[in-house]
Amino acid sequence: MPLDSGRQEARRVQTSGGALAPDAMARAGGLAGLRWCFEARSASRWMGCRRDAFSQIHLSPLALSSTILLHSQRHYRATLCTELTKPLIIGNIPSASLQPYEVRIRVHCCGVNFADILACQGLYQEKHPLPFTPGMEFSGDVMEAGKAVTRVKKGDRVIGVANTKALAEEYIADQKLLWTIPQGVSYESAAALPVSYGTAILALEHRAQTKPGETVLVTAAAGATGLAVIDVASHILKAKVIAGAGSEKKCSLAFQKGAIQSVNYSETSLREEVKKLTDAQGVNVVIDTIGGDIFKEALHR
Repeated sequence: MPLDSGRQEARRVQTSGGALAPDAMARAGGLAGLRWCFEARSASRWMGCRRDAFSQIHLSPLALSSTILLHSQRHYRATLCTELTKPLIIGNIPSASLQPYEVRIRVHCCGVNFADILACQGLYQEKHPLPFTPGMEFSGDVMEAGKAVTRVKKGDRVIGVANTKALAEEYIADQKLLWTIPQGVSYESAAALPVSYGTAILALEHRAQTKPGETVLVTAAAGATGLAVIDVASHILKAKVIAGAGSEKKCSLAFQKGAIQSVNYSETSLREEVKKLTDAQGVNVVIDTIGGDIFKEALHR
């Protein structure tokens, strides 16, 4: 239903659940802004890390876990959560053999999402047995392909999505979950795409079936998922976007991405302002990545 009474019927989408859009990640705006880059060129500095407000997730000094160190086969280094709420460590993991449709990736960059942080605190909706390696999106090069793989070949630059285990030097993926990186796009930029843009595409196209000319309201519009929704809705689906955010600075960022109108819901009622902006007709689609009171207000008649 629209935000207010009218003839239009709004298709509401609250991103929750699913491999690409876990509820906890969506409420945090998708990509947390962390990037882990594996640099094989420097033995003394093989991993680079950029940290932001989620600083509780960090690396301790290089540590090898004797419980998983097997000298009889090739190993690769991976980030390990061995104890919830504690610093992650780097350990050696034995390489696994490929199934026919699987691809071995040399990981260059891995996005760290809010869902990864929750998982390492034991607060995520899926509980991973310890120890586990976090990481849901990545970019890298194809090292090896199974005999039935047809989508990529050795040497291709690819991005992909994962449930876990991508925060490592290597990752084995099903070929269906890989896409080639266009020429000129960096590994860092590519690694930021799968979760946020995957969530936006699933919500707008597959769930809401957004049509050209329709009006889309997106909350938390300045977050990674919100910005991806604005980009896809306005530039690909040719919809009109109203951006909801908690400050004028965030609203300005949403305008830069393609929103045509905005609501600073820290200063005004989201429902009443959208009612004014749409001449009491409401919107066609609501993409909510917050929940709680904002979600209720977005859906209020």
